[in-house]
Amino acid sequence: ADLTARLPEDTAPYLCDLGTVTEYVTAALDPAAPVVGVRELAARCLAELTAAGLTERPFALVGWSFGGVVGYEIAARLDAEGRGGTLRELAVLDSIAPVAAFQRSDDALDAALLLDWFAMYLGARRGRRLVTDAAATRDLDALLDAAVAQGVLPAGTEPAGLRKLYTAFHAGLVRNNRCTAGYLPAPLDRAVTVVKPERSLLPASPDLGWSELSGRPLRLRHVPGDHYTMLGEPATGTALAALLAAPPQPVRPGAAVRPGG
Repeated sequence: ADLTARLPEDTAPYLCDLGTVTEYVTAALDPAAPVVGVRELAARCLAELTAAGLTERPFALVGWSFGGVVGYEIAARLDAEGRGGTLRELAVLDSIAPVAAFQRSDDALDAALLLDWFAMYLGARRGRRLVTDAAATRDLDALLDAAVAQGVLPAGTEPAGLRKLYTAFHAGLVRNNRCTAGYLPAPLDRAVTVVKPERSLLPASPDLGWSELSGRPLRLRHVPGDHYTMLGEPATGTALAALLAAPPQPVRPGAAVRPGG
């Protein structure tokens, strides 16, 4: 609500909620359940957008986190079908690009990085930023100590409770990793706008890998906050409003840019 309130008055937001896809939700609850891939998720979202008549007039696609990857595949499908002319903007909010450099098997995911992401999530849930160091991302016990010391969690919080929350959080990350396994799309002949918060999922990556998939000069916008709080930051809504107010770039329907050609 905070974000959409800052969009131009003639903008009508529409939310595609992946949480309504049963297979997507189940895959996070049961590691043995079949996973629904990015392409199928994008196909379902595109069908929903088309059925609502939203692809028949100028619109923008904005995807947060894993939703940015799904949004990219929606754009790819629209372009491939010759319907990309009405898609005036493609923006991703702290999304990690589906490129080879960032693909990992489930057992190769960086444990310290995942704990840092969990600290962001935990802080956002509690409405207070949780600052981590090397010790706090070593294990959950150290993270719990840091959270209590900073007033993010009350004294006496049971480690078992925190571990249960982290287990659910980790399962969702693994599910998303499985969804993108082997998904290496070609660059599109359109610009991608990357909105990156101060405390990003990948702070060391300037563009989160999207320069490899943006067939035109990448547009990068920096906003305050972290991966979870950025949606409530006024600067995020302002950045998106500026994109919608700018003249759209022409897109050559069906065009894809492949390396070396």
